[in-house]
Amino acid sequence: MIAFAAVIADLCAAAPESLAPPDPAESAAYAQAGDEARRAGDVRIAAIAYRKAVAADRDNAPAKDALAALCEADAAPDSDAALLEAIARFRAGDLEGARAGLVRLASGAGASAASAHFFLGLIALRRHDRTRAVRELEIAARDPAYTETATAMLRLARRDGPLAAVVLAEPEIDTNPQLVPDTPPTGALTGPPTTDEDLLLVGTITARPARWLAFRDVLAWRKQRQLQELDFLGETAQATIELERRADHLSLRYDLDYDVLKGTSYLLAHRGTAVYRHDIGMVTVGASYSLRHREYLQPIQAGFTGWVHAADLGATLHLTPQLDIDVSALGWRELTGDPAFSDVAGGVQATVRARMSSRVRIAASAKVWAAVYDGAEPDGALRRDTHGESTLDVEIDLDDHVIAVAGASITGNQSTLEDFRYWKLVARVGIALAFGGP
Repeated sequence: MIAFAAVIADLCAAAPESLAPPDPAESAAYAQAGDEARRAGDVRIAAIAYRKAVAADRDNAPAKDALAALCEADAAPDSDAALLEAIARFRAGDLEGARAGLVRLASGAGASAASAHFFLGLIALRRHDRTRAVRELEIAARDPAYTETATAMLRLARRDGPLAAVVLAEPEIDTNPQLVPDTPPTGALTGPPTTDEDLLLVGTITARPARWLAFRDVLAWRKQRQLQELDFLGETAQATIELERRADHLSLRYDLDYDVLKGTSYLLAHRGTAVYRHDIGMVTVGASYSLRHREYLQPIQAGFTGWVHAADLGATLHLTPQLDIDVSALGWRELTGDPAFSDVAGGVQATVRARMSSRVRIAASAKVWAAVYDGAEPDGALRRDTHGESTLDVEIDLDDHVIAVAGASITGNQSTLEDFRYWKLVARVGIALAFGGP
């Protein structure tokens, strides 16, 4: 980096050599080459080209101005301070303010230029601007100080964009597959749990017609090896509006779920969710509320039909660029057709996300909650449950579009009713393909 800066300083210190007679055509060609190199982030080549342009024609004012701008940016004593200010704005959520400062720094030749390109890439990535994110991060990756981090972000950028798709294939081993999605423990009704293997296929496609609007569709299919009566097909359609102003972020989302179990319609559900986040330097605080209506379509499960109100309040601690910790308090109220399944519940959840290297990511989470049910038992006692679950997931980038995934989860429920005491262990490993564009 020091040697690079010295080369630029030498180019700026020496007066461009003059050619006689002036050659405007050659000067214009050199100026065009300088513009292209500058846009590509190769400031050294840009400076050489602009010097050649000025030498070929002293009256080429645009080339003079461009060369002066490069030299001024390189010589500016406060470039580090300007970079720190731009980064502070970025972390505070002022993306437009940060971008204005970073664009000026990126056009220069100093040590701050690579940093500026990197953060411009992060801004574009947050805005799902795939083309710009890739361009800025590729420039930043040329600097050894940013090669590893920018390369990791490049993989994310190439999987994102106005249109993105992910396909996951994941074999699983499940010790209690009777606990099918969105259902109280049916294992209590169908006999003891039976360990089974299954194949899970999930396809997700996301379209972003505008920066603030996203449509997503998720199709999940789980095929059991033995318990074919638990074969599951789930369809979720989602629309999201995302609004942001500096450090404040608000998203409004609607979900429509339709599930099929053993080839028979099983669940139809609607959910509206509001999520608010506020960035405070290294901490992001947030809250959410959702209202969901679940309609179980089989008579045997009609008692579970009803409304669910859910809310959470929490914070994310950005301890380092490689480590985030989420902590939140949870609460919900279920209102079902059968009061025996209506409950009030609350608990806590913690998640740790770590980037072990440019290719490896790990996430571990734990959640504990307690619930009190409305319907009393014949002896007058109320059902009370204590529930805990923990999950560990690992992702390894094999290349820009292929990700190896593995994980395990354990779930336990203790209840005053024996029928609702259970354990569940799931282990999984698979491959995901992710693509973005255009």
